[in-house]
This record gives sequence, C-alpha cells and structure tokens, in this order.
Amino acid sequence: MFHSEAEQNSLESTRHSRFISGYADTTLTIQYQNDLEIIGVGAAGQVYAVNEHTVLKACRIYEPPSPNATARVLWDYSSETVFHYVILKDEREVLQLLADHPHPNIIEVIDVDQPEGIYLRKYQQFSDLMPAPQMERILWYQEILRALSHLHELGITHSDIRIDNILFNFERHALLSDFGASCPFGYPNPSLLLLMNGVSDVVSDVTDRFAMASMIYELETGGRPDISINSSKELYFPTVQTGDVVLDALIQNAWQGSFDSTLAMLRHAEKLGYGRDIRQPTMHSVSKTELREQVLLWRTGRINKYGCVLFSLLTESQIQALAERYGWQPRRATIWKPAPTAPPHIDKDQ
Repeated sequence: MFHSEAEQNSLESTRHSRFISGYADTTLTIQYQNDLEIIGVGAAGQVYAVNEHTVLKACRIYEPPSPNATARVLWDYSSETVFHYVILKDEREVLQLLADHPHPNIIEVIDVDQPEGIYLRKYQQFSDLMPAPQMERILWYQEILRALSHLHELGITHSDIRIDNILFNFERHALLSDFGASCPFGYPNPSLLLLMNGVSDVVSDVTDRFAMASMIYELETGGRPDISINSSKELYFPTVQTGDVVLDALIQNAWQGSFDSTLAMLRHAEKLGYGRDIRQPTMHSVSKTELREQVLLWRTGRINKYGCVLFSLLTESQIQALAERYGWQPRRATIWKPAPTAPPHIDKDQ
C-alpha cells in the first residue's frame, strides 16, 4: 500500500476522479449471487449478510462479457473490475493493520484472508438510531475522535469521514468503518474538488479533522455545510449555531485547522460531557473466534452447493492479466496504475 510519490499521485488522482464522476457502467451487469442478501452498497462494492452476526464486504463483481462483446464492453469490464479490486485490496491492507492494532471504536475484522472479500462483525447504521438527543450524539463524536486519534497514531488517514461510514454496536457505541479511501499521510487528497477534506493537496490528520467538523455540523443542523472557496484558496464557512457554544467552537476550530492534533480536538469534545454515559459497555454475545469458525463453515457450505463462494469472482492472477492486457502496469501489493478516462484506440460509440 506504500508507494513512491509519483505512484501516490497517479493512484489517488484516479480514485478521486472515479469517485466524484459517478462513472456509469451502463454496459455492465452486476453478477447475481444466489442466496445472498445485499445489505449495503458502496462506491467499490457490496456488503452481504452472512448470518445475524457477520457480513461479507466484497468488491463489485460483473457478469463476464459474452464471446461477441464489443471492444468497448471488454474495456469497461476490465477497467471496472480492476478498479474495484484495487480499492478492496487497499482496504484489506488497512484492516489487516487495524486487526493487529485494534480499537474499541473501529469495526472488528473477523477474517481478512479470504479471496472473496473481508468478513466483518455486523453493526447498526445511523438511520437505525436516529433521532438521538444531542447528549448522545456528543458521546458519538468523542468515540469517533478516539478512533481517528488511534488511526492517526499509525500514520494513516481515513479520508472519507461522513455519516454513512459511522456504524454502531447494539449498545449504541459509535464505530469508524469503511477504509477504502484510507492512505498514509502525504497522499493526494481524494476529495479536493468537493472540499470534503478541506483545500490541502495532500491528506493528513488535519484533513480528517476538517471532515469530522463537517459531519458534526450536518448532524447538528440537519444540512451539509455550504463551504465555498475563492481564487486565492480562501474558504468561506457557514455560521455555526448548534445551540452549544463549545460545540460551535469545536467545529470552527477544526475547519480553521486550529487543533494541533486529533487528541487536542478530542480533549475539546470531552468538555461537552454534560451528562453521565448510561449506555452499557460493549458486550459481544459471540466471540471473534466463534464467528471465524462460522464463516469457515458458511464458506464450505456455499462451495459445496455452488462450487464457489461468489460467482464470477476472478483470481488475483486473472485480475493482473486484465490489467496487463490494456497496459496498466502492476504495482507492488497488486496496486495498478489507473486506467485512462476513455478506452485507448477504441471508438467510444462502438
């Protein structure tokens, strides 16, 4: 996952452009997976229910092109397949690191070693808990800041802090999830044009704190912050009125880059603790070891029944062959140089 500066710029530029362009894979069909319920869809793949305690996060898998497919369809299939595989590969590496350095406010990895994807403990989404009183939301902000502080101590940014990427256990504790955009400090900012992470060209703990402030603003006001920029890269922020001057200052200071660390932002947030935390401590009814055993049994059952866990899932060598077919050169850790924005030497109307 760690590349030269040129490789970083190349990969992150493509990740950014693909995420914000809403790339339309209209020529492709998502592969149907028998007896699997999709419970979540993200920019790079699907989340399937394994059982009541575990989910499988897999990259987006497309039906293979027919033998008489056009050159455009073949290119689209290869481009999208390689792209989604790379994103999941990056997330797998981050989650492996986090499995070795766990934190109570970061999602728990059950099994990161299977080719079909990443098995995770199942959690609740924001929508399952809302509306929630401000006092409880403040506890969530503190927990996510603890998770971010832990991540930043490892030299990694999340780079995609938003409501959809916050999950909750059944005791209503907040957990940071979705590490598909995560990267080491100094990588190009994947959301620069959207100002999600501020105006810095590269990501750091500062950019994550900026995004955290925007998420808090949205949860407190019900709307996303209207942040604009002029030609001199000066930012204009909306007026912050959450009903709590300490919380207002937290948002404003993070936007303005006034905190010298995520720990400092957390200490500010902890001043907001006006009431006693009445939530129960996190208690897992099924251990990670038991869930891993259940995953292995579930995988064996699908292989016995269907011959595979997921239909049309390519092997790593097949992915590499697709990349090399179009001149996308493999990187270390199977990270490829980005695909061009249009198929080379192919009529786009073909």
